[in-house]
Amino acid sequence: MSDTPSHHDGGEAGGTRRRKRLFSLPASRARIDDEVRDELQFHIEERVEQFVAEGMTRADAEREVTRRFGDYEQHRIQTKRIDEDTLQIRRRSERLHHLRREVGLALRSLRRSPGFTIVAFTTLMIGIAATTGIFSILDAVVLRPLPYPNSGELVSVLHPATVPGSGERVWGISPAGYFEFAKGNRSFSSFGVFRSSGLTVTNNDQAERTRLSLVTASVFTVLAARPHIGRLLTADDDRPESPPVAVLSHEFFERRFGGDASILGRNLETNLGPIEIVGVAEPGLALPMPGPSPTAASLNGFGVDVWLAMRLNPSGPFYNEHPNVGIGRLKPGTSVAEAQTDLGLAFSRFAETLPTVYSRKFVTNYNFRLKVEAMQQTVLGPRLPRTLWMLFGAVLLVLGIATMNVANLYLVRLDVRRRESAVRTALGADRVHIAAHHLAETLLLCLGAAAAGITLAAVALHVLLAIAPTDIPRLASVTLNARAIVLALLISTLLALILGLLPLLRRGIDMEALRAGTRGPSASPRQRAVRNTLVVGQLAMALTLLAAAGLMLRSFDQLRRVRPGFNTSGVLAFDINLPFNEFGTRSLALAFHQELQRQLRELRGVQDVGSVGSLPLEALGTGCFLVFREGRPYGPDEQTPCVPSTSATPGLFAALRVPVRGRVPTWGDVNGRTHAVVITKALADRLWPNEEAIGRGLSPNGSTSTHWYRVVGVTDEFKGEALDAPETEAVFYAASGLRDPEDGNFPLNEHSYLVRTDSLAPLSLLSAVREIVARLNPRVPVVAPRTMDTVMQRSMARTTFLMVLLAVAASVALLLSAVGIYGVISYLVTQRRAEIGIRMALGASVSQIMRLVLMQSVRLAIIGVAVGLMGAFAVSRLIQATLFGVSPNDPLVLILVVVVLFAATVVASIAPARRAAQVEPSEAMRAD
Repeated sequence: MSDTPSHHDGGEAGGTRRRKRLFSLPASRARIDDEVRDELQFHIEERVEQFVAEGMTRADAEREVTRRFGDYEQHRIQTKRIDEDTLQIRRRSERLHHLRREVGLALRSLRRSPGFTIVAFTTLMIGIAATTGIFSILDAVVLRPLPYPNSGELVSVLHPATVPGSGERVWGISPAGYFEFAKGNRSFSSFGVFRSSGLTVTNNDQAERTRLSLVTASVFTVLAARPHIGRLLTADDDRPESPPVAVLSHEFFERRFGGDASILGRNLETNLGPIEIVGVAEPGLALPMPGPSPTAASLNGFGVDVWLAMRLNPSGPFYNEHPNVGIGRLKPGTSVAEAQTDLGLAFSRFAETLPTVYSRKFVTNYNFRLKVEAMQQTVLGPRLPRTLWMLFGAVLLVLGIATMNVANLYLVRLDVRRRESAVRTALGADRVHIAAHHLAETLLLCLGAAAAGITLAAVALHVLLAIAPTDIPRLASVTLNARAIVLALLISTLLALILGLLPLLRRGIDMEALRAGTRGPSASPRQRAVRNTLVVGQLAMALTLLAAAGLMLRSFDQLRRVRPGFNTSGVLAFDINLPFNEFGTRSLALAFHQELQRQLRELRGVQDVGSVGSLPLEALGTGCFLVFREGRPYGPDEQTPCVPSTSATPGLFAALRVPVRGRVPTWGDVNGRTHAVVITKALADRLWPNEEAIGRGLSPNGSTSTHWYRVVGVTDEFKGEALDAPETEAVFYAASGLRDPEDGNFPLNEHSYLVRTDSLAPLSLLSAVREIVARLNPRVPVVAPRTMDTVMQRSMARTTFLMVLLAVAASVALLLSAVGIYGVISYLVTQRRAEIGIRMALGASVSQIMRLVLMQSVRLAIIGVAVGLMGAFAVSRLIQATLFGVSPNDPLVLILVVVVLFAATVVASIAPARRAAQVEPSEAMRAD
């Protein structure tokens, strides 16, 4: 006899229990526990009965069984664990089996319907790709926090102002303002200022223009930056008397010096002179924004190559200038509003603490104010997030149209398969098994479309980024990231669930489908209404997108028609940056520019050459200078205009073909210091309304000046800041100073050159230009070569980008809507085949049958247009800020998009209408 109770084959109850254990595994852990207890108890009771039958008392038998059985609880736990593992293995096997079977059935089902599969797959792929691609841009630019530790604590400090002659501007803070804010605030754990510029590096006799950031040392603390090697700037480096030291960006360190750590302690050879390199910043460290008034627009951006200490002098002298971005890190628990209030107290005392910089009249006349806001909000600005959210909304409409299209196709497919489903149900299949079959099919279709859509989105992103404006912050970091992929998978899974569970809406056996036999059941009024509603929704969404795209197209056309007042065709532009350590005086710089222009004019095919300190449509308008009139001081109620002002060399107006009334300055004016200037018509109208401006005097140095510039010419209408901005009020000073020969009001070391050619492609001159410049001075780089046509295109880049994306979205929406119309009308023709046969048998003509089918489409289009117009009116209000010269309710656009939508509807309905007209009455009635 064994020491433990044996499995005894006795009794009907025992047989029942064993069969239950062998063939009916429990479906839950609770049931497993109950049955294990029953099983063990059964064996114990049988053993007790055996011992009693052998002559033991029941009490002795129970004690003996308990002794031999051992630890009951341990046996129960082990047995339960074995059963649970067995159950898990069986369930896993069953799931895999069901999955393989359903996937195989789904694949065969989709292969049997290639038309449905291809259309539905392509439709979903396009919708998912568009959504994923735009979401990637939205996520990288708007949703993702700035790339700094605890970036939510970062704020900007700037000065909005309403500037006479320039309009609304956002200025930085002055050195004087920085010291007042730094010593008086209680809201920041650290506070600093920075600004962007350009720096020419000439190490190893290779001249390169780099991106320079001038910062207070505290900026590194604000950004929580760390060095890669060496150190960052310190407060000692920021003292005015300290020697200049440089910190390199990690990217510039790798690119220019090959990651050689021995560069520490050596000099960076620059146009400012030699500067000791003390450290390399951690990878990826950049400025959050380029600054309010960048001086090298083609180079300044969010990246930095070289960091230098600003070395501001707390003792002054201070001027009313605002080139610096204020940046602070809030103390824990401090809000932006509290920081605004805190700094506002110091700002309100500027007129008392800094009377020589900020007079009360200036603050009042310029509506000069203080704004503290979250740095991310400053970086993005008010319009960019709205634009990107609008684009995301547009692609969601495309996705909605794609979803409705596929839903309509799937409803048609369900109707076609009603008899199959009815037979399955009649043979015993329950609703859950039928839904599982459809769910496997829709999951396979939707997840496959998601995979293809993600791939298409990755390709499309490269195209989008190539045409996207370069001034969009953080655009370089856009990638198809995990969040976008998860979004695509969630969308496809949700859509698959919705489509796959549609069969659950039907209850019981579909007797109509069984009776219909091979004829196929006819759709009920409710089913037709659902399909028609989906089509109307597609058309309404398509019209909304078409209207938005049409408005942007009209706006872009209006923008292209704007005459800026100069001709950009055939003009090469590039920047010249003369080293200050070699060209430290105006006379040296003038001599270089004069000789360079002379040699450039001698090139074959060159007509005119000129240069300017601030290039129109690019840098003109990033700063302003006050303008005072000779002999006519401004009255107490008049505001002194502050307008874009720049230096210009002879040849500028000829190179740009700017019409000038009067004359333009010559090299004789420059060398003879006649102080000749040209002003724009808009400024002439402001300063001397209804009077002749030529011969009048103006000055940037106050109404008591004894030296006046003389107006020798006035341009025609001139748009130098932006094509969608008002006429520019500007002064073009001849390339000579006002007070003395070495005056530095308008430095000439950084100038943008314009070379007009008559027959050559402008960029074909570039190699000759580089050769001439290198011959004159090999340490002078030719920076950012581009054509003026490119400059013009960049000035319209955001409008162009938005227009292209909306146009693509609208085109896809129109195409998908046409496919949806085609699918529904084709199905309706099939459903009404017998009716059409009867009508033709009774004498209906081909044209009447075609008209009958087309009118069904037109009725749907009419309803879709009515709903879509309401959506178009709402969307047009959202994009109103991006429009130029076009009303958001432009009747021409609305009429055109309605016509296009009706035309697409008719075109999509022609093929089904022709098929209906070709129905043979006898065949149709026999089939019925």
